[in-house]
Amino acid sequence: MDEQLEDQRVILALLRRYKHKCEWFQREHLFDLWESNTQKGEKNLSMHLYEWLYDQGLDFVIEPSSASGEADLIAAQQSKNPLVADVKIFNPDKGRGIQYIAQGFNQIYLYTQDYNEAFGYLIIFNTSGKDLKFAVANQTQGIPSVTHNNKTLFILTIDIFPHEASASKRGLLET
Repeated sequence: MDEQLEDQRVILALLRRYKHKCEWFQREHLFDLWESNTQKGEKNLSMHLYEWLYDQGLDFVIEPSSASGEADLIAAQQSKNPLVADVKIFNPDKGRGIQYIAQGFNQIYLYTQDYNEAFGYLIIFNTSGKDLKFAVANQTQGIPSVTHNNKTLFILTIDIFPHEASASKRGLLET
């Protein structure tokens, strides 16, 4: 149990570092990657995440089949850092709103069951100017999580929307 919790902390630290890199250094590039082909944008952003995880030394399989479908990413089962992850886009104006995120949450929950993993990760790229907030009781290292049926699902939002105005000039927060 202690090893599982430590592995989860390592994965969360990696994902937080990735979020920081994207929001601080690659926001415009990633937004352009999504916007240049919104039909394949989610796939393109997923590939960016996979490349980064690979560079960090994580072994994984992309889109393996399971009883519930194809998870975006599964770390090697014998890996020290198990990772069941799915990537989604949040952009209500483009049909990727709350309902789409809820579907993604259900998918990652089912994948954790299929692969008998205690933890799952839903990575959401926010390509809209709206803030995405999850009203959940659990916050781990700033990443919201939900525990259901002994599965803990972490929800990481990466804001890649290119805000034109500085924070002090954006006005009221739209959530």
